Amino acid sequence: MKIGIVTILKVNNYGAELQAYATQEALCRMGYDAEIIDYLFYKNSGHIADAESKPSYKLPLSVRFKEWAFPKVTALRTMLSGAPKGTRDARFDRFHTENTRMSRTYRSYGELKRAVPEYDVYLSGSDQVWNPFTYTSLDPYFLNFAPPTARRVAYASSFGVGEIPEYAKAFYCSRLNKYHAIGVREDAAVRLVKELSGKDAQQVLDPTFLLDSDAWSSLASKSEIDLPEGYILVYELIPCQYINQLAQHISKATGRKIVRIGRSAADVGQCDISVADAGPIEFLRLFQNAGVVITNSFHGTAFSINFNKDFYTVLPLKKKNNSRQRSVLKMFGLENRLLVEGDAIPPIDHLTIDYVPVNEILRSQRQRSIDFLKTAIDGN
Repeated sequence: MKIGIVTILKVNNYGAELQAYATQEALCRMGYDAEIIDYLFYKNSGHIADAESKPSYKLPLSVRFKEWAFPKVTALRTMLSGAPKGTRDARFDRFHTENTRMSRTYRSYGELKRAVPEYDVYLSGSDQVWNPFTYTSLDPYFLNFAPPTARRVAYASSFGVGEIPEYAKAFYCSRLNKYHAIGVREDAAVRLVKELSGKDAQQVLDPTFLLDSDAWSSLASKSEIDLPEGYILVYELIPCQYINQLAQHISKATGRKIVRIGRSAADVGQCDISVADAGPIEFLRLFQNAGVVITNSFHGTAFSINFNKDFYTVLPLKKKNNSRQRSVLKMFGLENRLLVEGDAIPPIDHLTIDYVPVNEILRSQRQRSIDFLKTAIDGN
């Protein structure tokens, strides 16, 4: 059975690239002929914003301003950081070339609609593919280009928010009702699907959990970066001084060195080693060899669990939507690994995690998620 996957990738984001690879790889390991439909996300420089790609509904001025400002701010930060962008970009490009099965590239939604690839099943992949504040058409991520009679499945698709704005609800209702089976990543999304469409959705694992640590370690072994094991790894999407304070506290108590992924002004005096040019493979290696992880990233949390690392997930005060991190920690009974920026620094004797019950939950949830996929795809 041939499956075409639509998800977010080629945006030089560790979580996006690794979840995309994991979805396709897991399906192939299950015996399906799966590939990613290489539709370029609107933030990819190769994307063409044609008439078909316009946002699915009118977005508030504040969202439009953020979309205008974000690439400019990102470019400025990259320039000021001095990060070796060429090496990093080359590693991201090579990752998909060497590891991910893809269709031809579609640079615009109009192009995709004019030359719809043929599959037995069309699947919306994971990540925030259904985020209502995405400044482009969401129709590709709701598989609206697929033939009317095609089987549509969602796996670990995420809204990225806890509520859908009123002006978008009619659109979501019409698109969700076309699915034959819906699997979502967060528990809050199960409720949202029911409220918006009346359909029942099942909470499933993020696709990075469908592959076990051995599978990820095999990829990590190809890394060009190989640091001695046991360091404190800091991986943050939003700069957070509290994370630096927590890392310094653990470093002083344990003697472990601090390694950071990325390079920013916050790195100065805050770490022993800063790795600014890591691609997805190097990212995996850095997690594999870490002794402790401190992160405010969902996928930083996910790989910490999959690699059985002692970790803390920090929720920034500036970011209101934290349902993804809360949901995954609740699933694994790891709510005590959640810290909110400004909390008291936890005692060092609280650092170690007993992974015996966590791994039991992971094995059970992995099988449950695989069973969902089989049933959803085969139509049983």
